[in-house]
Amino acid sequence: MRDPFSLALLMVGVCFLALLPPSEKALGSPKPQELAPVKTREMWQEPVTGMQFVKVEKGCFQMGQSPTEQRLLKRESASNNFEKYFSDELPQHKVCIDEFWMGTHEVTQGEWQQIMGFNPAVFQEGLDYPVEMVSWDDAQQFINKLNALDSTTQFRLPSEAEWEYAARAGTTTIYHTGDSIKGTEANFNGSFPFGLNLRDEYRKSTMPVGSFPANAFGLYDMHGNVWEWCSDWYKADYYQQGVSMNPSGPESAQMKVLRGGSWFRYSAHIRSATRYENKPSGQYADTGFRLVKSPNMVNNDSGKPIYFDKDF
Repeated sequence: MRDPFSLALLMVGVCFLALLPPSEKALGSPKPQELAPVKTREMWQEPVTGMQFVKVEKGCFQMGQSPTEQRLLKRESASNNFEKYFSDELPQHKVCIDEFWMGTHEVTQGEWQQIMGFNPAVFQEGLDYPVEMVSWDDAQQFINKLNALDSTTQFRLPSEAEWEYAARAGTTTIYHTGDSIKGTEANFNGSFPFGLNLRDEYRKSTMPVGSFPANAFGLYDMHGNVWEWCSDWYKADYYQQGVSMNPSGPESAQMKVLRGGSWFRYSAHIRSATRYENKPSGQYADTGFRLVKSPNMVNNDSGKPIYFDKDF
């Protein structure tokens, strides 16, 4: 696992924070009017939890670290640190993604509790906060239970490529906010400057989902708040394979992909291109997930699956 010192420091803080009493608030997803306004776009609401999904149109983008970003990271980190922490974002390559529907926010504690019956989070300050302390395996249990409630609509984790395409939302800059990001635009550790980013606020905890402006696709908290599990296995050299159409990652590996950074991470680690990995059983107070709505699936006479989207 990379960055063991930071993870050890995080877990010390978790042990202390776990002793704090949780507040009690009503169950449920954040209400649309509580989130920052976005442009009119196609939306869908999951009927059990009220989880909101937005349609992400198909398109192509440059996935990975740009040359400008590479020069900045090399300048501000030792060469061995660049190779260790950032070289897996290379080479930048063209990827095309089919249309999909993504949750507008990270899965909340209220949504998790409605499906699973308990709340594992450390930061129990309100049920509109993102659920954390959930592993990739835990996320699969949540998805399986949610899918069992309605066989006509199925959910999954996003692929790593879908996640970055959605996070960039048509931008080519370091963040969807541009080549810099502020504490008023995302929840991250602003203790250290990076590039155009000056020292900024460090809140030392999660924030309610939708506390900051959405990107151009209507997605919230794609930078910071909690790391988000993706469906892909992780390999540092996967980009070298140059898969261009709906890449889904290696067939197998030891670690799963995480994206987006967290409240605990510096601005260099919450970039659109940032890749991270952890074991599927890993549970941390800065790790959660968001969902993608899959097309419906039926079988034709040949027994092969046919995908379609009944609702849209």
